[in-house]
Amino acid sequence: MSRFYAPKAQWSGARIVLDEAEGRHAVEVLRLRVGDALDIFDGAGRVASARLVVAGKRQVEAEIVELQQARQPTARTSLIQAVPKGKLFEWILEKATELSVTEIQPLLSERTVVHLEGEERFRKQEKWQRTVIEACKQCGQNWLPTVHAPLSLPEVLRSPLQGDALIASLHEGALPFREALSVPLVGDVSVFVGPEGDFTAVEMTKIVAWGARPVSLGAIVLRVETAALYCLSILAHSR
Repeated sequence: MSRFYAPKAQWSGARIVLDEAEGRHAVEVLRLRVGDALDIFDGAGRVASARLVVAGKRQVEAEIVELQQARQPTARTSLIQAVPKGKLFEWILEKATELSVTEIQPLLSERTVVHLEGEERFRKQEKWQRTVIEACKQCGQNWLPTVHAPLSLPEVLRSPLQGDALIASLHEGALPFREALSVPLVGDVSVFVGPEGDFTAVEMTKIVAWGARPVSLGAIVLRVETAALYCLSILAHSR
């Protein structure tokens, strides 16, 4: 069944109004008509089985048939990811959504090839947030991850650490992931994944001073997208 996203503000009683993009997709692309069934989620765990009652060019509206509330995750998982070049970051966003990440902080580190300034950061944020919405629609995820505007490492480290934090690291002294998880992570956890070539030694020192623990992903050097998927898969399994 087709799934659509409508934030809480678009829900009113037993009716849900789809925004322009979702409405156009329903009526013009999928050719849904009045009476057709669809699923709608609000990104905060609420999902409705609904039927279309208005299918116009200016208004697309559905009526709730059955309403469910997905259980909220007990702890938050945050991915702090150095932005790779090309479309790799969108792929990472999709897989992070499938693995129930709570929020993604795009990171502009010293070795990040991508450079984003001013309003371009917010344009990228909007595009990336749309990517995770589409991923939620495809995989059945009812809790929408938050994608923040890209920040530099100093900007990220200005906020106090909440919970635990790990860094996927190629530097000497990093604990094997298994050892880092010898004490179960029961609260919020953030994981840093650096750019190609890893974080610089200076960046590592700053992140460790902030409170994060370096962890090794094994002897083989992983691509950034593989490293992100590796970390999030282990964390999803361990919590």
